[in-house]
Order: sequence, then structure tokens, then C-alpha cells
Amino acid sequence: MEGVFLLVVLTYGVSLGLGHLLQKYLRMPWMFACLFFGLLLSALGVFTSTINSDVFKLLETVGMYLLLFIIGFSIDLKKMASLKTYVVLGTVLIVGLEGLLGSLLLYFGFPAEVSNSFLISLITALSFATVGEAVLLPILKEFGVIDTSFGQLTLGIGTLDDVVEVLMLALVAVLPGFLPMVQTEVFPNPLFVLLDLAAILLISVLMIKTGSAVKRLLEKNHTPSYVYSLLTVFILFSFVALGGLVEESLATVGAIFGGMVLRGLLPKERLYENEKAVEFLGYIFLSPLFFLGVGGNVSIAAIAVSPLLIGLIGFVATSSKLFASYSLFRRRLGEKHSLLLGFGLSVRFSTGLIVQYVLLNSKLITPTLFSALVATAIFMTPLIVGVYSWGLSKAKPP
Repeated sequence: MEGVFLLVVLTYGVSLGLGHLLQKYLRMPWMFACLFFGLLLSALGVFTSTINSDVFKLLETVGMYLLLFIIGFSIDLKKMASLKTYVVLGTVLIVGLEGLLGSLLLYFGFPAEVSNSFLISLITALSFATVGEAVLLPILKEFGVIDTSFGQLTLGIGTLDDVVEVLMLALVAVLPGFLPMVQTEVFPNPLFVLLDLAAILLISVLMIKTGSAVKRLLEKNHTPSYVYSLLTVFILFSFVALGGLVEESLATVGAIFGGMVLRGLLPKERLYENEKAVEFLGYIFLSPLFFLGVGGNVSIAAIAVSPLLIGLIGFVATSSKLFASYSLFRRRLGEKHSLLLGFGLSVRFSTGLIVQYVLLNSKLITPTLFSALVATAIFMTPLIVGVYSWGLSKAKPP
């Protein structure tokens, strides 16, 4: 525990110092200082046991859930409904195109890395094509563009692709039926995974549909403020627990939908107050630990494993998203912001890593490919964050 407290103090100190410099001079959200601090600790081999301890892992995981909960809470369903065609088409085309091109690259260019299987190469590429929306949310918040079409498209595509990630996990679970050499006995029954996902969606829809009645009830009874705070925490952990009943990665989906449900239940005058409370826990208290954990759990040596493979993966991933985003959104967002949207959606840190980890443990992809995927995400994220923040600072998107 002493090591955890010391690491927390150092993390907040780095956030105050380096975070201020990043935000002032590079227009990057201050909490990314923790990501770079984590990478430094990983390179030096310092605090490794503390970062991998159960106590720190718990704090890091709760921080991730809070960030995802804020994402759900920030989604304006009415505005999202007006953009639903763009969100669905954007998710299908952007994730699908990168998945297709990435699978072709792996299957024809590096077949030994994917067990000479196009199915494995496709699953691997699709898992890498998904979006780490938890990284983008603080940037959108910082520049006040969450409520714009640009912000809602970003969050909508990032949220919908979480469903794609869950389906990829379910597909990995049924691989033994197609590839007998796969060893995923510890993975849950895919039917249970899909049923749990369906339960999250159904309960969310029902609660949002009854939101008006709940709002009237809360307003009529002059509900004291502490009830709203307790309701926020209750819904957050209820949906996280519901998602985690079958598979831990589903808890991330539950956290997002929990935020959407809470927004649908709260009276308008309480939205701002509760948003500030949740943001304090998510942004100030626990998000620094989440980003520190992300940086601290990667190997800097992985960047030098295979420069050619890393470069090709990065090129295919980014160029496909830029092309798809430009093709779909240039008329609605303009040329510059449609490209910026695609560039931002290239950021990683999502549950897709779990799919890649299962494939690695099943010996269907090689350690070299797994390290290259992680290294590509590490290398691209600071670049994407910097360019994305700089682009939003120049002009507010529609």
C-alpha cells in the first residue's frame, strides 16, 4: 500500500507540472502527462510491481469505467438520433475498411504471424481497427466540442464500435469450431456473452424510455441532492456489474450504456451538477491513474521488434480511416474536419487488445505481431493526440 500511495503522489505531481506544460504549450489534455510518465517508468523498470499490484489495478480499472461512463453521459441521444445514419455508416465503413485492408496486409505480407489463416488475420485486423474513445473524450471536453456534430460523431462511432469489439470476443470464443488448434477453454460461452450484451441493450432502452416518468417523479417530490449522487453511483456500478457477469470486457460496454441511462433519467437542472461530480472522479481523481497504468504496462523494447511491420500497420490503419472519414463526412464537416475526425478515430487503447491477447495465448498470432500491434498503438497515440488537439485549437468544428 505504501508503494501505491507514493506512486499516486508522484502521478499527481507530474500532472501538476508536466500536465500544465502540455496543456499550455502543446494544447494536449493535462492527463496525458501520466501516459508519458508511465512510459518512462516502464523504460526504467521502476514501480513495476506497484503498477501490477491488485490495489493499483483496481484503481486503474475504476478510472477506466468512469471515463467510459462519462462518454455515455456525454452522448445526446436526440442529436445522435439525427446522426444515426452517419454513425452506423461511419462505424461500418471506417472499422470495416481498416479491418479488410489490415487483414490483407497480414495474410499476404506476413502469413506466418497469423498461422497462415485469413480468418485469424481478419479478426486481428478488426480488433486493431476499433477506437479508443476514452482517449478522445478529454480532448473533446477540453475544446468544448462534445455537443457539436463532430463530437457526437466521434463518441457515437467510438461507442458503436465497442459492440464490434464484443462481437470479436464472441467470435474468438467460437473459433474452436472452425480451428481445432485453438485453446480457449477458459473463455465464456459465446451464447452467454451475446445474451449479456442483449440484456444491457434491452435494460438501457427500457430505462431511457421510462426516463420522462422518472424525471417527473424526482421533480415532483423535491428530491434532495444526495439522492442524485447516490443514483449516479448506483447506475454506474449496476451496469458495470451487469456487463461483468459473463465477461469482464462487457463491463466497459455496461459503463457506457450506464452513462446514457443516467442522462435520460436526470432532470435538466441536475445534469450539469452531476456531470461535474462524475467528471471530478473520472478526470481529476482516477483518470491519471488509468493513463499511468496504460503507459506503465507496455514494453518500450517492443517498438524495436519489427520496424517494417509496425510502419505498415500504422500506415494502413491511419490511411484507411482518413479515406473513409473524408468520403463520408466531408460535406457535413468540411474537408479539414472530416480528415481530423478520421485521424482521431485512429487512436487506440480499447478492449480490442483483449482479443489480440487471447489470440496470442492461443498461439494463433506470434509474439512479434502482438508486440508490433502494441508498439504501433504506443507510437501513434502521442502523435494523434498532438495533431488532434492542434487541429481543434485552430477552428471549432460544426
